[in-house]
Amino acid sequence: MEPVDLFYSYAHEDEPLRDELDGHLALLRRKGVIRPWHDRGIVPGQQWDEAIDAQLASADLILLLVSMDFLKSDYIWGKELATAIARAERGDASVVPVLLRAVDIEGAPFAKLQGLPTDLRPVTSWPNRDEAWTDVAKGIRRTVEAIQQRWANAPPPAAVAPAAPAAPSAPASSGFGSATAEAVMPAADAATTTTLAGAARDARSVRLEAAPDARTDALVRRMCAGFADELAVAARARGVAGIGSAEAADMASALIDMPEQKRVLWVDDKPEGNRHEIAALAKLQIEVVTVRSTEEALARLDGDAEGFDLILSDWGRPEPLDGMPSAGLKLLHALAARPQRPPVVFYHGTFDAAARARQRELLLAAGAFGEAVQPGELLALVSAALRSG
Repeated sequence: MEPVDLFYSYAHEDEPLRDELDGHLALLRRKGVIRPWHDRGIVPGQQWDEAIDAQLASADLILLLVSMDFLKSDYIWGKELATAIARAERGDASVVPVLLRAVDIEGAPFAKLQGLPTDLRPVTSWPNRDEAWTDVAKGIRRTVEAIQQRWANAPPPAAVAPAAPAAPSAPASSGFGSATAEAVMPAADAATTTTLAGAARDARSVRLEAAPDARTDALVRRMCAGFADELAVAARARGVAGIGSAEAADMASALIDMPEQKRVLWVDDKPEGNRHEIAALAKLQIEVVTVRSTEEALARLDGDAEGFDLILSDWGRPEPLDGMPSAGLKLLHALAARPQRPPVVFYHGTFDAAARARQRELLLAAGAFGEAVQPGELLALVSAALRSG
C-alpha cells in the first residue's frame, strides 16, 4: 500500500526534539509505511514557502510539535496551523498534536484533537525520553494504520467516459467569455500545458522517489548503537561481562525487522533495577509495561485490550506465595491455568551455577520459555521469544 505522507510542523528551536522523533519513526520509514518531510528537506534554489505549501497541502498526516516556541511562531499560527486545522475539519488529513514541552494549550485550535504522548504528558518530562518517544511512535503507528484502512475501504474512483471530439471553434470575438479556452490559447501554450500535465507529479510521488534511504539507514544505525550502549551499561550495573557490538547489532536487527510493534509486561517489585534493559528495548520501539506483583500482572493481563507478546519476571518478590516456592513460579502457575498466554522469561540474580541450574530446571518444567542473569542473555531470549510468536 502507498506510504502515508507525514509533515512535521515545528519551531526551529525544537529541531533537536524533531530529530529525536524522526529517529524513533525510522522503523516505520524503513518498512515503507511513512514518507516524512520537514522544511530541512528544501533544496537550495527552491522557494521555501512554495515548498512548504505544497507538502502541507499533500500530507496525509500532519504532526504538530507543540511547545512554547511553536505557540509563539507567527508563521506557524498564520500558515501551517491554519492549513492543518482546515484540512482536519474537512477530513482530508489527520492532524496529531505532539506535546514536546510543558505549555498551556487551553483554547488552542488544536486542543480538541487527540494528542500524544498518552495523557498529553510532555515528552521532556519523562524520566526516560526513549519511552516517551516509543509511546508517541505507537500512537503515530495507529494513526497511520487508520489512514491506510480508510484508503482500503474507500470506493474505487468512478470511470470517466472519454470526451467527445471538440467541434471546430469559431473565431474569438472581442466579447469576454465568448470564446472557448482552446480557441484563445495559442498552440504553443496548449502544447506546453499538455507537457506539464503529463510531467507533473504531486508531492507524494516526489517524496517517494527522493526517500532518503541513507538517512533512514543512519537513523537505524543510531538506534542499534543506542541499544548496544544501554546493554553495556546494564551489564556494568550487574557486574557481568557485556556482549560484543557485532552481537548487539545482530540482536537489534532481528528485533527491528519484526513485522509489528511488540509489547512486554515486566513483573518485578523493583523495576528501577531494570531501567537500562527497559531503555534498550525502548530504543527499538518495544513498549514495556511494568508492574510490581503477581496480582498486578494478572489484573493487567485481564484488563489490557491490546495484550502482550511477552512476560518478563523476576524470581522472588515479597508477596504471598500460596504454597509455591517463589513468586515467579506462582505467576507461572497462575498463567498456566489460562487458555492462552505469552511466553514467559525469567530475569534473576542467581549467579551460582548449581543454584541457577536447579532454578532453570524448575522454570522449564513449569512452562517458562527460558531464564537469564545477564543482559545479553536476556535480550537474546527476548528476541527468540518474540520471534517465536
